[in-house]
Amino acid sequence: MESIFAQIFTNKPPKEENGIYSFGNENDGDCFDESDFARWRSGEFARSWKSKRLLENSASRHMLEDMLGSRDYVIDLACGPGMGFIPSIRQLSPAFPCLATDANPFVLSEWKKHLDAGEKCDKLNFAQFSIFDIPFKTDSVKAYSSFIGISSSRGGESGYASALSEIRRTLASDGALYTVENEWADIGAILGLFKKWGRKPWSVFLENQTPWKDRFLNNGFEIVYEKAFEYRSLQADYNNWEKPLSDTELT
Repeated sequence: MESIFAQIFTNKPPKEENGIYSFGNENDGDCFDESDFARWRSGEFARSWKSKRLLENSASRHMLEDMLGSRDYVIDLACGPGMGFIPSIRQLSPAFPCLATDANPFVLSEWKKHLDAGEKCDKLNFAQFSIFDIPFKTDSVKAYSSFIGISSSRGGESGYASALSEIRRTLASDGALYTVENEWADIGAILGLFKKWGRKPWSVFLENQTPWKDRFLNNGFEIVYEKAFEYRSLQADYNNWEKPLSDTELT
């Protein structure tokens, strides 16, 4: 672990294996199995690492350029199988210091194996922890990033609020959070689709949802940049749900 990251941890990790700091609470992350591992190894990681999606989108490109121009490093939260912003960061600046984090240890170990094999881990660090219990000192982090990681937190509205509270606690006074968040629209129409489908709606659609902007403002963030990332509409034969996205740079 590079000193730029090691110095902001509250304590040494209970476990360190193959260069990955591990702090526990694995159940707070997404669950994966061997079929997922096989898919990642058969090309998904390679495609994610080369993806131009965030580079070609004007909203995320703005955040990437600001990040690289004004920050010394970035810690990507809940990076998942796509590894968040890090593949795009490394395409623009291969030596920019990054810390990939996720609650699921298998995501990180599989990514590290993949990148080690291609000798692409220069200044790339790994830490496993829950976004609900971030093991960094208060007011210590200069830059976080997240691509749909925060808004994918478990626990609905309370989980979202808990994650934002931890991020705000650990963020330095001059720090920034660069994030793309999803927000559901047309809940009534979605509930109607579940009814036609004959299935119980996901719990997220049964909660009173707070708009993404209010979630951040209520947790002490200042929104200094916002722009729509993309909007996706649900198709009759498409088994993914509409996720209008907004991206924001938050401090």
